[in-house]
Amino acid sequence: MADLYSPGAVPEYLKEVVKDIPSDVLEHTRGVGYPFPLALEGAKVLVLGCGAGRDAYIASKLVGENGLVIGVDENEALIDIALKNAPENCQFFAFPLDELNKIQSGSIDVVLSNGSLSRCNNVQKTLAEVFRVLNYGGEFYGCDIFADRRIPLNLLQKKGEEPNGLSNALYIEDFRRLMTQAGWLTTRHVSTRPLRIQDERFADIAYFKRTFRTYKLPDKLEDLCEQYNQTATYLGGIEGAGAFYDLDDHHRFEKDVPLDVCGNSCAMVQDTRVGKYFKITGNRHVHYGPFPGCGNIPYAADEEDESSAASSCSCS
Repeated sequence: MADLYSPGAVPEYLKEVVKDIPSDVLEHTRGVGYPFPLALEGAKVLVLGCGAGRDAYIASKLVGENGLVIGVDENEALIDIALKNAPENCQFFAFPLDELNKIQSGSIDVVLSNGSLSRCNNVQKTLAEVFRVLNYGGEFYGCDIFADRRIPLNLLQKKGEEPNGLSNALYIEDFRRLMTQAGWLTTRHVSTRPLRIQDERFADIAYFKRTFRTYKLPDKLEDLCEQYNQTATYLGGIEGAGAFYDLDDHHRFEKDVPLDVCGNSCAMVQDTRVGKYFKITGNRHVHYGPFPGCGNIPYAADEEDESSAASSCSCS
């Protein structure tokens, strides 16, 4: 069986950074992708389950000399490797991911997670800790292995076994519920890639790698896309996003082209670190109901067909 905890090919924009990473760091890399959002210059970043420090090393280059990267992992041997190779703007700590008590509340701009959630002991507590340490407008950006159902009890990872990506994969709907319980009412999907599984024991389960993002905006984000007649225009200026900026897999902001957005999408580009790169029209003073295509209101057009189901929200 292929190792699902493999980051795959290095993205083009990271190749110059990755080639300078010490070999002993790369040899002990654990991850399923390259979870690095844009506009990290000067940010304070926390890397969950950093292992020997590959992602922290990459992040240290992206945040620059004015930024700071903190890596945490419960494996002390891997942290020792990370410390030996640590860039000047990196710190590393060995403690469980669900016990981030050494990190001050509201002190982090971005939390990165690379396959760490499906490996941690207590996902719910870890998510709550991530929400706590993020500042207002802070971003949680990560990738992991998910499944289309809960893993049968007889196939679950046994205590002490090395995670293989199949037995310990998160059921995507449970992940959504856990995120909501931790404080995030909406989570966006950045990309999704189905996985081909050859192990017959798991043949009935659909697995996929997904990159996700969400923001700590408790007074702005809602569990449904709501309409406030707002538009957002990307002004350019973000390195790596010359002609457009992708918020998620269905929101592409073309440079200088206004885009009608729901209240959630507007907040995600207005009240976060990328806000200076956007022009917003409209405000939240007047509410117009669910954003078109979202919600469960039986509009007049549906009266003739009472059995027709309302469209579900495509933004959460």
